[in-house]
Amino acid sequence: MPEPLLTALLMADVIVTEDNGKKVLVGIFSKFNIPQFPAQVPPWFLYAGVENLVGHNTFTFNLAREDTQEVAFSAGGEIQVQDPTSGVEIVLMVPPIVFRSHGRYVLQFLVNGHELISRNLPVNLIGTR
Repeated sequence: MPEPLLTALLMADVIVTEDNGKKVLVGIFSKFNIPQFPAQVPPWFLYAGVENLVGHNTFTFNLAREDTQEVAFSAGGEIQVQDPTSGVEIVLMVPPIVFRSHGRYVLQFLVNGHELISRNLPVNLIGTR
């Protein structure tokens, strides 16, 4: 069996699954802009698309500050895939989390214990008006 293949990793304010199974991602973003710290951000969503899976699989999302490795969020689950020719869509709600200070955070996505991708998620301090 080929290695798992990541087809998408997106962050959004809201993800809605329509009656026909299609996903609607609202407010896709790649960073947080925050006026003061510590700051609690409202719930948001992760979307991952993966191909080349079959049978029982596990997945994990980890979000940690790059310089200190302090974990801001970690969650995972299991997927059972019958048809290896069909892709899998994983949608996960991230509960409200607290960022203690600005900096670079790294979002890591693992399938069956192997990292498929990691991407930067900057948490920026912005001026207040």
